[in-house]
Amino acid sequence: MKTIVLPLCAAMMCLVFLTPTVWGQTPTPNANLSTIGLIPVPGWTTAAGAFDLASFDPLNRIMYFADGTNHAITSVDTTTNTFISSITPPGCTQNQCPSGIQVVPDLQKLVVTNRQTTDWIYDLRSPGAPPVALTVPSGTDELDYDPVHQRIYVANTNAPFFLTGIDMAGPNANTVVAQIPLPGNPEQPRFNPVDGMIYMAIPSVGLLVIDPTAGAAGTGDIVATLTAGGSGNVPTIAACGPQGNDIDPVTNTMLIGCRGSVNGEAVLNLTNRTMLSFQPYPTTNDVLKFNPNNRRWYTGTGGNLNNGGNCPSTNTGTVFPVLGVFAAPPVGSTSLNATFVGTQCAGRGGQRAMVDTIGNNIYMNAVQYPPNPASATSGQSGILVFNDPAPTQPTPARSQAAFGSNGTVTFTQGGRTMYVFARLQGLTDAPTRLVVTSTVGNETVACNEAAGQATCTGTLIGDPLIGGVALLANNGKVLSKGTIAAVPALLVTDLKLDKTTVAAGGLFNVSISGANLSVQTYFDVRFGAPGGSAYIVAPNWQTGDFGSHAVPAGTPTGTWTINGVRPHQDPADHTGGFFPVSAAITVQ
Repeated sequence: MKTIVLPLCAAMMCLVFLTPTVWGQTPTPNANLSTIGLIPVPGWTTAAGAFDLASFDPLNRIMYFADGTNHAITSVDTTTNTFISSITPPGCTQNQCPSGIQVVPDLQKLVVTNRQTTDWIYDLRSPGAPPVALTVPSGTDELDYDPVHQRIYVANTNAPFFLTGIDMAGPNANTVVAQIPLPGNPEQPRFNPVDGMIYMAIPSVGLLVIDPTAGAAGTGDIVATLTAGGSGNVPTIAACGPQGNDIDPVTNTMLIGCRGSVNGEAVLNLTNRTMLSFQPYPTTNDVLKFNPNNRRWYTGTGGNLNNGGNCPSTNTGTVFPVLGVFAAPPVGSTSLNATFVGTQCAGRGGQRAMVDTIGNNIYMNAVQYPPNPASATSGQSGILVFNDPAPTQPTPARSQAAFGSNGTVTFTQGGRTMYVFARLQGLTDAPTRLVVTSTVGNETVACNEAAGQATCTGTLIGDPLIGGVALLANNGKVLSKGTIAAVPALLVTDLKLDKTTVAAGGLFNVSISGANLSVQTYFDVRFGAPGGSAYIVAPNWQTGDFGSHAVPAGTPTGTWTINGVRPHQDPADHTGGFFPVSAAITVQ
């Protein structure tokens, strides 16, 4: 069905100017986002219309929403911002069903929770196929994906509380492999790609650090409880009462929505576990999300009690729904602290902020948009969409992450594709994979391992996140990690032959020019044979930027043409694109 995306209305601006400022409250800067409009969802009204959680699939650019109003998985095309469909899981009829939702991008699975005792796993590669149903502890809600172990960790909100581990692949695929007791009612679990740990928010306690390899079964256990870390006007982790949270892998910092004895947002340094700062507005933060593409956090603060002077209130007159925006420091900055950018006016009930990490769009639920201090039934209900024009990192032509004695992973841009290559050693003969922080999220690259060595090749959907990390996972553990850094690109600008004709059995010399080439550079060439229409690739045709080549006896006569050269440092690395060149030699 076709969906109309509604533009900003003049009424919204009228409401902004007619809303009085409440003296004694803190003015907030405008975040300067673009409000794209509202996506109507069938079945939503200004009396009832909301999603609980959502998850973005960067492969097909679809956002999946846990639509408790329709008891369905509602999907939206993020390239057109239009409604796709609403699909009801089997027996999903009770309140808050579905509740949590998580895309597993490398396996193309979708995990859905429902606050009862059944979770569902959908195969996104098989539309229409029935889901796998799993029996789980009562009240499963928020969840996150551990790509190192290909495991979902989901928390339940009915006592007794657990963090349940569900394997998504391997011999225990689609089964519960861990039930870790929790000391209180949980909120958001979050996988940290910097250290491979799960950070579990327990508002009544603080943050739990869970090692996915700990415990009797080796599938996870609590290894630390974080409650302190504050000083002066900055609260402790326990006083924060952490709820929504997400992590910037470049600085290894977490933005936390605090709703304990303080209300606002706090920044936690996960390396030394100290609180860096506290921001007292916007308030009543529920679900927030980090976008690695522009390194900004977005907070769903539909219950915000601070009138910053920019936005209308709901009909209660005391709640001012906003989207909060926070920015991580630039790569190389001496500060790790996040900066409060400002707020954007949102809709009534907008408690959740979800991010399309490719288009840099932010999605919030809105039972009423725009809010109206005079009425709860004016406006419309739907999914509110913003776009953030903040700059993203330039695409690196070439970057690397070093794993010490285990080797190096190289990322090379070829046209519109980002290629990944690694040749690794010092491994256990066991499954091996790379986890890479990219501009779209945590991506994975498969490896072929044998006899303690592995070759890893693949492509990324996004770009490697400069300053982020790559993890080398081997035998179910993080064996090594490296920081992703831009390195000089290997560039070819020309290829010259010292002859235009040569006899069979003769020699000719080749000079390749460009940037960052050396005697250790390997060159693949793409060439065409006389009379042929297809081009052939000769791997490692030349080593070094100058070389001599013999023409074997019996070589077909005629003109041979070279139209592409691919430089690389590792003789086994044949990823990346070809630089166009033009050269020809005639064999007589």
